[in-house]
Amino acid sequence: MWTVTRQIQWPDGTHMVEISGGGLDYTNPDALSPKYPGEFDSFKDPREAVKIALEIAELWHVDDPTSDIQVGYGSTGGMTMPFDESTEIEIIKWAEERYKELLKCPQCGEIMPDNKEEIWWHELFEEGFCSEYCAEKNYRMCKAGEI
Repeated sequence: MWTVTRQIQWPDGTHMVEISGGGLDYTNPDALSPKYPGEFDSFKDPREAVKIALEIAELWHVDDPTSDIQVGYGSTGGMTMPFDESTEIEIIKWAEERYKELLKCPQCGEIMPDNKEEIWWHELFEEGFCSEYCAEKNYRMCKAGEI
């Protein structure tokens, strides 16, 4: 899970749109109040988080053209730490690499939930599914001999 926030980093004052791994509890604590669509939203897909972060950076720059707006990603581990800036190419590559590493539903290919309690199972297949719909569909396909 990745959360997007705007920060003015301490101690150097860098204006940064941050993509924090681990969800809202793992963002840096001095996030600016939400002003643009997508701020404080959490995303299962890191590519979506990057898209929103880049859009926010553009909007922020329009409102504050004298500031150098950066985009960065990282994980605070629950502490306070500045993120390193990334180029647009670097951050898109990072998101693609993270996306490839994520577990996907064997039925529909969507990203699996982080919370194990949200994963659906049935006795004919060893892997879990992203939804009750996918588990049921796969169960029926197994019973029909289609898988």
